[in-house]
Amino acid sequence: MTEKELIAELEKDPFVPFRLHLVSEKVIDVMAAGAAHPLQNSLLVLRNPTLGGTVRAEGYDVVAYGNIERIEQLQMGKRPGGTKRRSA
Repeated sequence: MTEKELIAELEKDPFVPFRLHLVSEKVIDVMAAGAAHPLQNSLLVLRNPTLGGTVRAEGYDVVAYGNIERIEQLQMGKRPGGTKRRSA
C-alpha cells in the first residue's frame, strides 16, 4: 500500500469509512478522515476518537504502509446488496 493510495481514501468527499487489513491479519477501522494521519512511511490511526470539537482518542496505532495488505470500504448503514428497506 502506498501513501498516495491512503491519502486518496482519506480525502474522499464525502468520506467513506474503511478497514485496513494488515499482513499480520489484524484489522484497523478508520471511521473518519480526522482519525488517520499520513506520516513519512506509516499511517497514524487514532483509536475511537471523539471528532467534531476536541479530539480525544483511547490510543493510537502506527502502521507502516508496507504492512497494509488491502483496504476494505465499510458500507455504514446500508443493507447488503444495495437493497432498501420497505416501510410497512
